[in-house]
Amino acid sequence: MVVRWIFLVALPVVFEAKFSCEHCDVGSGFEDMLKQQDEILEKGQPTSDVHALWATHVEVIPITEDIGGWEPSSFHEKLAGEAIRGWQNFRDKIGPGLSPKHDLRRQLNQKHAGALNDAFFHYQKRLFEAEGVLEKALAEDPETSTPPPDANSSWPDMNALPEYNKLRKIVDRLSRRYLIRSGMEEEAAMGLNYSIFNWAAVHGPGEFHGPHTHVGEYHVGVFYAQAGEGAGKLRFGDPRGHSPPFGRSFLHTPRSGDLVFFPSWLSHMATVTAPATDPEKTGEAPLRVVFSFNIGPIYGPMPCHIWFSDPTGDMRISRKMPIDTKKLGLE
Repeated sequence: MVVRWIFLVALPVVFEAKFSCEHCDVGSGFEDMLKQQDEILEKGQPTSDVHALWATHVEVIPITEDIGGWEPSSFHEKLAGEAIRGWQNFRDKIGPGLSPKHDLRRQLNQKHAGALNDAFFHYQKRLFEAEGVLEKALAEDPETSTPPPDANSSWPDMNALPEYNKLRKIVDRLSRRYLIRSGMEEEAAMGLNYSIFNWAAVHGPGEFHGPHTHVGEYHVGVFYAQAGEGAGKLRFGDPRGHSPPFGRSFLHTPRSGDLVFFPSWLSHMATVTAPATDPEKTGEAPLRVVFSFNIGPIYGPMPCHIWFSDPTGDMRISRKMPIDTKKLGLE
């Protein structure tokens, strides 16, 4: 299994150059920063202290064996199948069966391309807060609360799926690992009684999810249960802003079975899902199926006055780097 770490460091040279400029095409110039000290230093060698400040910690983890992980490929296939069944059931039966004045019915009837997934999201949020009890979730005025981590969190058939419960466990364990690497003390990370709210989205040809953030959470996760060649990209925006020389972006090409973690404040979007390119599959919808995760405080998102405590906002990499005086012509 290969886990990819992507550090979008707050220095212009880290991003891939998009233009022809010899001195700007730095490629992997910072790879030595990630090596162990004993790999690059010799005793008595002159060194400098190098600080890469405020890195943006993005981690891509292959979960299934077909892409280098440990779970069988049936893991993401079964999750995708149940997500699509639940989405279709909401679209065809549950939503249309609600009162015209019901909030979910009004959202479903909105005249824009994302109306179905917006309503499907709020349906799942209600299920999460109702601990999977469908009648409570569909009430006109449902109670809202954050359930304990081991409570049911989705519709009944999804809750009964072993792969779904395994996915939530994987996210829980790897989330704590992510927070420790981001700078949180291990004891604090392992002892967090946090909330994991997840929801599924199903995108057909031409659909996308525009740029947004999830500020107030500890961090965010995205699991690709189904991502074919037309599944678009996961695009991250430059956290330093959009005035030159910034405004860069990083594009991840998703694979079925990928789990991606990133800070809650990092702007991201799912680009447009393409139509089928195989003539034999013309007319088939190459659905992109994604499970998104908000990992945050048990009492709900952090209020803005304590955002400063977010460890992912103060990640730094510091190393002693060797100075080759001979190569530099200093001897």
